[in-house]
Amino acid sequence: MKFPLFGRRALICWQAFFRFTSCGDPFGRRHVRDLRYVFSAVLLVGAVALSAGAHAQTTKRIVSLAPSVTETLFAIGAGEQLVGICTFCDFPREVERIDRIGAYINPNVEAIVAKRPDVVIGVPPNSPEAIAALQRLGLRAIVVRVDTIAEIEAAIRTIAQEAGREAQGEQLLADMHQRMAVVRKRLEGALPRRVLMVVGQTPLIAVGSGIFLDELISQAHGINIAADAQRPWPYLSLEVAVAQQPEVIIDGSMGSEETQDLEQRLGIWKSFPAVPAVRDGRLHGRLSSAMLRPGPRLPNAFEELARLIQPERFRGK
Repeated sequence: MKFPLFGRRALICWQAFFRFTSCGDPFGRRHVRDLRYVFSAVLLVGAVALSAGAHAQTTKRIVSLAPSVTETLFAIGAGEQLVGICTFCDFPREVERIDRIGAYINPNVEAIVAKRPDVVIGVPPNSPEAIAALQRLGLRAIVVRVDTIAEIEAAIRTIAQEAGREAQGEQLLADMHQRMAVVRKRLEGALPRRVLMVVGQTPLIAVGSGIFLDELISQAHGINIAADAQRPWPYLSLEVAVAQQPEVIIDGSMGSEETQDLEQRLGIWKSFPAVPAVRDGRLHGRLSSAMLRPGPRLPNAFEELARLIQPERFRGK
């Protein structure tokens, strides 16, 4: 067993005192017993103080520049360490009490510095200029990549390490793996379906290759028809998208299009009734925020996608 410096010295002193008071009766048995009680109490108080000091040193003040980072910190029990978050952080509800330090793309450097953080954690495309400015000011500012599932898992480990909660990070990952395995089991033997997933209509922006959503589509026994573009977020023409005859269309349009009435937003696809997704009733909109957050709610996103692509496997559930 390893002891901190104070602990080793105290242990040596206690051992010496115990041996001294055990080899005779120089002070009388009653006085020896009283001295042992006093010495034990002193050691106990010192150990508690040492433990509290160590805990204080590992409890870092953290600023999060991205919703996925914020969600990860709460998922590992480090929400109380957050002293600042970006304006787009909206989950879980406890984030309402935390001060905002600017936008996701353009964080406020002065507001971040004022929070005196021990570490600032962001993801691309957080402003490289802001990150560099923070680093020049002597702050620890790191950026974790979250494009793929492997990168998301690595990011969770990094965030947990920065928060001093490595064990909680590993437990979170184990839980995520278990939940995703349950969904995969349900999908065994399902026939693949051609899937078009878009995040914008004007222009038409699709989910392409090399990102976690493409991986989730594949794991849900879907064939991503936009993956051939060999880009993460390819621009497609409506004619090309329709010509691919998607069997499932998932329209997660964001920005101003997100506020449209659902029927109005999906009307662009209903103009093509012969497309299998429209004909067979597999035209979907209004995705949950978990779908576009590369963090601890990845299993939620996977199940949501799987239910849209392979609804037969979840009937009655």
